[in-house]
Amino acid sequence: MTDLDPVAQKLLYSIMQFNKGKWRHHKPHGRNHNEIMVLACLLHGSHPGERLDWRDNPPDFEGELNENQQGLKVSEISALLRVKSPTITPVIRGLEDEGLVKRTMDPEDRRAVRITITEAGRDIIRAAHEERMQIFNRLVEHLGKEDSTQLAELLTKVYTFFDTLASLQKEQSTEGDDTP
Repeated sequence: MTDLDPVAQKLLYSIMQFNKGKWRHHKPHGRNHNEIMVLACLLHGSHPGERLDWRDNPPDFEGELNENQQGLKVSEISALLRVKSPTITPVIRGLEDEGLVKRTMDPEDRRAVRITITEAGRDIIRAAHEERMQIFNRLVEHLGKEDSTQLAELLTKVYTFFDTLASLQKEQSTEGDDTP
């Protein structure tokens, strides 16, 4: 058994507490986490959490919707969000029923369907973003700007560490595997 480093143990328990925190159950603008993530993914064309430097690439809620935008396939959305397609399909169906996304045939592959965000969907993601920003502005007031900046930098380092670790483990698990 590995020696119990008290600092490592404290860090582990802090992250465990954070993961089970009630803040995760908050529904910005009445939407659950999966709905917000799909809408944000469609708006930005990337995983919202991957945008590590917002100053250089702020979210664009005000730009015109590009009617010529192809949208994303369900498989592309699930890959960006790192979940399996069956997890995303019912979320997309619900968003479509409410007019927040629309499905169109892929012009290059008639078997494929592309998902695009509608103006109503963009209104939801804009409102959810504003609501979350109000909460995080309160957190900055609570912690102070210096501690908030330090926390953001540390959390980014934590994310990078675990993302790199997961990539290395995936590489190691596929080494020696001759399947494509």
